[in-house]
Amino acid sequence: MMISESSQPVRIGDEPGLTDYAEVFWKKKFSIALTLFLVSLFTAIISLMMPKTFQASSVLMPPTQNSASGILSSLSSLPFSGLLSQTTDESMSFIAILKSRTVMEDVVNHFDLIKRYDVENIEEAIRALNNNVMFIIEDEGTIRISASASTSWLHPDDEEDVARNLSADMANYYVAQLDVVGKGLKSKQASFRRKFIEKRYNENIVDLMNAEDRLKTFQQKNKMIALPEQTKAAIETAALMKGQILTNEVKLGVMATTLTAGHPEMERLKKENEEIKIQLAQMDYGTRKDHTIENKLFPSFSDVPDLGVKLMRLTRDVEIQNTLFAFLTQQYEEAKIQEAKDTPTIQVLDEAAIPIRKYRPRRMLMVASMFLLTLLVQISFIVSKLNQREQTPST
Repeated sequence: MMISESSQPVRIGDEPGLTDYAEVFWKKKFSIALTLFLVSLFTAIISLMMPKTFQASSVLMPPTQNSASGILSSLSSLPFSGLLSQTTDESMSFIAILKSRTVMEDVVNHFDLIKRYDVENIEEAIRALNNNVMFIIEDEGTIRISASASTSWLHPDDEEDVARNLSADMANYYVAQLDVVGKGLKSKQASFRRKFIEKRYNENIVDLMNAEDRLKTFQQKNKMIALPEQTKAAIETAALMKGQILTNEVKLGVMATTLTAGHPEMERLKKENEEIKIQLAQMDYGTRKDHTIENKLFPSFSDVPDLGVKLMRLTRDVEIQNTLFAFLTQQYEEAKIQEAKDTPTIQVLDEAAIPIRKYRPRRMLMVASMFLLTLLVQISFIVSKLNQREQTPST
């Protein structure tokens, strides 16, 4: 048997019921209420003394996916151009720039955060700064840059104004530095591209001149102005010459029936046919019977296939270099424009405004949390004590 606090016997092993708990809580209601009041009051006082944190945010529009420019855009019409990736994660690039040591150090130095955070060096200031800034890619694709600034304990009112202004200035400064670094990177990239294209452009000019010189030398050497037209004219001339030979032979046949051998007219026709045949041989092979080469207006028929292939190759080289020259000229001018361009790399949707309300501490949440925590602790303590007392045997 056990004896309760009211001197009433209770059997060992019996558990107190709800009535027992309610009776105990009612008896201790004043002490419970006083404890809750004191804890809540203390929490409220502490929250009033705590540093106030103000937060300001800038919002950037989602980066526009620029269509690939320059060489990639020109190659997009080629077969298998789909194998060339033209997409980049611009948002993640922005976040990487914002988190870079270059930007962090610039923010620390610009706002003298080593002194404000009361740290010894820039490394500690950067770590403290990381705890006071947030870079978030929101569901809509926008980028939110949030910066926080805090006051000290038991601070005067003007310190709150300083913290408010600092949070907005830091958020806007991050936006400005993002644009500065972005422009620098794009300008450097454009400069590298311009230098590469400029080098290739100058090489192409030399290659084009050499190709044109080779074609000119070939045409001069072979008396070639336009091979198809010259070949056609040569064939027509050869046909006329063969027709003349046939005509002279007919005349000789007729004269042979009426004139004696060795007649001057017959000898003239024979001599004329021999000269025409020499000219035809020269047109066929480019040489005379004495193996001498004469200047000729038309290419030799035996040389036409070889000359045609060589002319086609030389002409093709010139055309290739001309096409490349037009392409590189366009790319070179575009690269110079991109290098000199100074357009913003970001679009600001909302600039950071000076916050009116504090971001932390949340006094109501702190007081309510401590109130509930204290109440739970008291309930647990009373229940534990009651159970322990009920299970203690009487003497």
